[in-house]
Amino acid sequence: MNLALNSSVKKRIDARVKSGRYASAEDVVSAAIMTLDQQERFGDFAPGELDRLLEEGERSIAEHGTRDSDQAFQNRKARRRDR
Repeated sequence: MNLALNSSVKKRIDARVKSGRYASAEDVVSAAIMTLDQQERFGDFAPGELDRLLEEGERSIAEHGTRDSDQAFQNRKARRRDR
């Protein structure tokens, strides 16, 4: 596959390869696609939404404590099954 990329994108890819974090431009593009897949799978958040959700979770833990992980997974499976 051949792609035409603008100079700004090419520079950003080259910078990542030169940093040593990636062996090739193909590795940079592969990492970008994997990140995009994760973002699409877990949902996009509106600006500030993730921070708000994290704060809400921390408040919930402070007020109600935490649950046993095995029980939480069982509850989640039951909710999925009931849908």
